Amino acid sequence: MTQGGRLLRPLLPVLLLGLTSCGTGPAIDASKPMGAGEPATGIVAGPAVYFVKDGTLHPAERSAAGITSPTEAVRALLIGPSPEDHRQGLTSALPPLTGTLETALAKVTATPNASGRLRVTLPYDPTALTPLALGQLTCTASATALVELTGTGHTTPATHCSDYAA
Repeated sequence: MTQGGRLLRPLLPVLLLGLTSCGTGPAIDASKPMGAGEPATGIVAGPAVYFVKDGTLHPAERSAAGITSPTEAVRALLIGPSPEDHRQGLTSALPPLTGTLETALAKVTATPNASGRLRVTLPYDPTALTPLALGQLTCTASATALVELTGTGHTTPATHCSDYAA
């Protein structure tokens, strides 16, 4: 054993005791409820696409559709309202897709960019869209992140879903 090892050996129990108590805070009584703050508002339980009803944005939950990413959510939005959505009076302010559906949807991506914003690439120019259509895309892509919409060489300023709240 080296001289350093002999010097540390008597301190080993103290060091181990110190390590085992790292990260322990006050005990939490699991039998009592804890406050979690105010509940979230305006957000549906699962993934949602935002359609239009009476001139305002309305979320349509899509948890059963297997949507697991912003890209999939925006693609579902571009496909349009389902028959059930139509029965509920939901429509879309987005222009119809041109070309084949498969080709148009393949152009859609939603990825974080270097500035931490979510950049959504579309098959058309987003700067030509109405504010309601921009809100549909922004809120569908993310209820919380800043979103930039880009397509055919044009990009919108970053906006947040709350910018389109009624």
